[in-house]
Formats: sequence, structure tokens, C-alpha cells
Amino acid sequence: MNTENQIDEYDNLRQDCWNDALHSFGTSYIYSKRSRKIGKLLKLNNFLGIIVPVVIGGIVTSYNVSADALQIILIIAAPISVLQLVLSVLSLTNKWDDSYSYYLESTNDNGQLSNDYTNLAKYPPQEKSDLKTKKDIINIKYQIRNTNDTKYPLTDEEKREGMKYSLRNFRRSCAGCNVTPTDMKSTNCGVCGNF
Repeated sequence: MNTENQIDEYDNLRQDCWNDALHSFGTSYIYSKRSRKIGKLLKLNNFLGIIVPVVIGGIVTSYNVSADALQIILIIAAPISVLQLVLSVLSLTNKWDDSYSYYLESTNDNGQLSNDYTNLAKYPPQEKSDLKTKKDIINIKYQIRNTNDTKYPLTDEEKREGMKYSLRNFRRSCAGCNVTPTDMKSTNCGVCGNF
């Protein structure tokens, strides 16, 4: 028969699962947000790198363009080409492709961790030892992911935004302001606001 202490430990393990699910979910949200932002910049860079030469080439080959008209076309295309060149330099120096791939990987891994913790909290094994073993297995993945995420650390503002998103998703009240968020508007809370 389970003692009261064993029941408390069991409930604490389940609560830890819920907390870890919440944190993983928020982290997944922030890396997802980063990936969308950088993905748009990469698409813009690729679009500009293709569209300018294609449009100029298409105009020149389709129409009998005089030298004066070609100069006007090139004058119009020059600022767009310079913008694309600047984006390309920024992309290469800041390794946007690497960051984008990493953000997608972290989004997926943290989302899966959140699901694993949530499922374990919702449908725990009956024995405390089995629950602890399963949680320990997920914890190893969680620790590896957190260690990897230090390559691209979250800012304090991002952590608070991720917390608000998670609290809203899990319908939990904030430990700082005791409010259960219903939207993503920033507040003055030091736990789930100021982002």
C-alpha cells in the first residue's frame, strides 16, 4: 500500500512533468518565431537574387530595347540589386542558413519534449518508480536540448514571451501576477510580461 509520502512524491513528479512541458512549449514557440523571421529574410534574399536578372534578361530578349531604355532599366534595378547584395552579405556573415536550420530543429525537439512531458503527466504509470524512470529518460533528452540551445540563447524578453505563450496554452496562472493569460499582449509582469 502506498504511503502518504509516496503519493506526495508521485504527485510532485507529475507536477514536474507539467512544468517541464510548459517550459519546453515556450522554448519551442520562441525558436519557431525566430525561424519564421529569418525564413522570410532568406526568401526575400533568394527572390531578389533571382527576379532582378530574370526581369532584365526577359525585357532585353523580348523587346528590342535601345541603349537608353536599357540604362533606365538598369538604374531602376540597381537599388534592388544593392539591397539584395546587402542581404546576401548579412546572410553569409550572420550564417542565416545555419541559424534557420537550428531554429527549426530546436522548435521540433522542444515541441516533442513538451508533448512527451504532457503525455506522461496526463497518463502516468501507476507505480512511482515507473513514472520516475520514464521522466528520467525524457529529462536526458531535455538536458541535451537545453545544452544545445545555449548556442543560440534566448533573451530575457523572449523567455517572458515564451512563458506567456505557454501559460496561455496550458491555461495556467502566472506565478508573478497570478493572471491566466488569454492573449499575447505584454504586461508589466516580470515573469510573463515586459517583452
